[in-house]
Amino acid sequence: MDDFERRIRASNPSPVGRRAPLTVRAEDDLAALLSTNPSTVAFPVHSRRRADARAWITAIVAVLVLASVFFAGNVLTRPVASAATPPLLTGSPVDGTLEDVLERLSVAAQNNQNETPSRQRSIVYETWSANITVGEDKTVDVFVQPQEIERTWSDDLSGRIVTRAGAVKWGEQTESAPAAEPGAVLDDGTFGPGEYPALFPETPPASADEMRAYLSSVLGLSSVSTAGEWFKAIQDLRVDWPLTGGQTSALIQIIKTLPDVVLAGTVTDRLGREGIALETETRADGNFKDILVFDLATGLLLSAEDVYLGGLEDTNLPAMTVLSYTAWKESE
Repeated sequence: MDDFERRIRASNPSPVGRRAPLTVRAEDDLAALLSTNPSTVAFPVHSRRRADARAWITAIVAVLVLASVFFAGNVLTRPVASAATPPLLTGSPVDGTLEDVLERLSVAAQNNQNETPSRQRSIVYETWSANITVGEDKTVDVFVQPQEIERTWSDDLSGRIVTRAGAVKWGEQTESAPAAEPGAVLDDGTFGPGEYPALFPETPPASADEMRAYLSSVLGLSSVSTAGEWFKAIQDLRVDWPLTGGQTSALIQIIKTLPDVVLAGTVTDRLGREGIALETETRADGNFKDILVFDLATGLLLSAEDVYLGGLEDTNLPAMTVLSYTAWKESE
């Protein structure tokens, strides 16, 4: 395994087994890195965990091998990618230390009386991803188009995942790389009993110790896992579950124990909501920044974001590039 393949594998924040579903950040991070590959390969950035998880794992291994082979022979000839991505979040100072703010968030979440998910749960979120193609003139076209994903599933693991296109927000589409029509259904998958690809099929606990064991049992996290890996685990869990205040409080209590977490301040997320941003630069040898944004009033998780900080020698992706963004909405 060469250095590039090692680093691109390290960008997978969740050390899941080969038979486990591919996580949303594993797809996002890998897709963003491969976006600098001057080829016409289409990569499904946000088509998270389709019907057969094992097929995803097999496909991702094949892409990793292809990427390492390609970059080995094309480091000096690939074109430079443009930076049509969402702008970086800007933080404003907030009163209190990290410990103070985390305690306020934990108490607010614990006091939140949002309902416990019923037998059928619904999760709706908006995601951002860059579509990158290479034209015959060797230039790279980049645009960012949001997608809205609605996931509904029941205790018997039946459910449905619907993905719709949003409007292009950054960059420009071209004839060779057109955007999807806003509102168009990009994917509509229905799953019978036992078929829904839930990474976390069991109800999450509401205590910190039990939550830590719960996440560790699914993702293989341990005492040596980085804060970035724990941040990604939290994001994965939120994709599967509309978390209660008690469950969110347990997650915040875990964050309180993690090293290398920074209070970034108050930010306005992609949906125009004010929140408290926490960040860490610990995943994949410090090449990525992971951000979680919480609502200070309710303590609930609003959004998550990944930023490439630079440092990967075999990619020309500009440093400080937003790779992916997920903003959760209230389900209707």
